[in-house]
Amino acid sequence: MSDSDWRKIDFRQFLNDYGIDLVVNNAPTILYSKKDKEHEALNSLIIFFFIAGGLLIYIAVSYFLAPIYFNLLLFIIIVIVASIVDVFLLINYTKSNVYIKPLECWFEVYKGKQESDAVFFCFTYYPIFTGICHPNAVKNILYKLYQEQILKSKINITQIEVYLKLKNTDRSIQEKLGVFFQYGEGNPFRDEEINRGSWKFFPFQKSSNDNFLAVANWEHQYEWQDDLEYDFDKLHEYAPWVIQRWTELNLKPLTEEFKEKINWDARYIESKPKLKPWNEGLEKQIYENPLAYKDVETISEAIEKIIGKDIKLEKTKDIKDDLPVIKSYFRDLIP
Repeated sequence: MSDSDWRKIDFRQFLNDYGIDLVVNNAPTILYSKKDKEHEALNSLIIFFFIAGGLLIYIAVSYFLAPIYFNLLLFIIIVIVASIVDVFLLINYTKSNVYIKPLECWFEVYKGKQESDAVFFCFTYYPIFTGICHPNAVKNILYKLYQEQILKSKINITQIEVYLKLKNTDRSIQEKLGVFFQYGEGNPFRDEEINRGSWKFFPFQKSSNDNFLAVANWEHQYEWQDDLEYDFDKLHEYAPWVIQRWTELNLKPLTEEFKEKINWDARYIESKPKLKPWNEGLEKQIYENPLAYKDVETISEAIEKIIGKDIKLEKTKDIKDDLPVIKSYFRDLIP
């Protein structure tokens, strides 16, 4: 697609011409799981209960043996030390118990080719999640380092394109064409293998009868609600599912200045609309991003160069000593 096919419109000018309702009303409502969360520090929780249980047993035994033998100083020391350790363990677990949820939604407006009485528009929405959690705990740590050093932020940016035809006369909607997004239907929520080339177009009729988009996996690709309802295991294992609607309060225009601030180029997200709705066969048009797996490749290269090739990483202790070197490796990649 040539750059001349789509032209980004200044959001202030668009709002003056068309109003905010057009952007708000066409923003895709999504379903997200309340069980999408960071890895919990379960070892801390287990040790917490072990120490707490042991402390209660010690107090009970001390009470019954008090007439025979009781050392007040030893009792106080054990209770204080055990309590302090338990508090730190509980704090560590609480910090790790972080839920991932939608934060806000950014948007861009693109204007395409014009027909006799209508013009093509693409509203690109970017639902923003508070984070992302890789199913593999070790790879999750490495990805967090990558985010910290390269992206400078832990937010996860997703992308949904909405294609419309607007009338030239009264600037109302002539036709809602459809939506285009990474389709993650059919895969388990925690499946490590993610297909980032799964972009698919759906006509607007697909969203009728409140058939919302639902988060399909940990990387926040999407599927339809009716897809989710047929996936019994995912539907119930990750329930409850929460409806996220977008309003004037959480819809924000994405400017070029802000893109620089969040290191947009390092995320390898193609902003320009990916389809040509004025051509025939809209549902058969495809899109491929040659840099879709750049972050995965960078992390794999770091593992190979620093830790070794063909080494299976299963526990955090496998990379503990190499984390400072990996962090420096990522930092050195910044131009």
